[in-house]
Amino acid sequence: MAKPKVVLIGETYSPRSYDAEIDVYITSKPSVEYIEFAKIECNDTNDEWNLNQIKMKAREIGADGVIIIGKASSGSFGVPVGAGMYSYFNESYGMNAVAIKYK
Repeated sequence: MAKPKVVLIGETYSPRSYDAEIDVYITSKPSVEYIEFAKIECNDTNDEWNLNQIKMKAREIGADGVIIIGKASSGSFGVPVGAGMYSYFNESYGMNAVAIKYK
């Protein structure tokens, strides 16, 4: 199972407790002011695992919530066939999120 990767793009914050609530935004942004301070990525094929790992890492870096911004990776390859090319695209997987801190 994949582990999350973090890239800090702002201040650091104190860790939150292991059971602290992490707000998750997928189709909308928070209605309150916030600061984006890190990108969290997990590259597993299981979305539930990815989300749980992202939330766990968000607690460790002191986030109040995460905004899911899409899939982390995808794969494809091409095979020459005669004068053309056969391309294969597989599904995207993984999950990218932005860690946020409420103002």
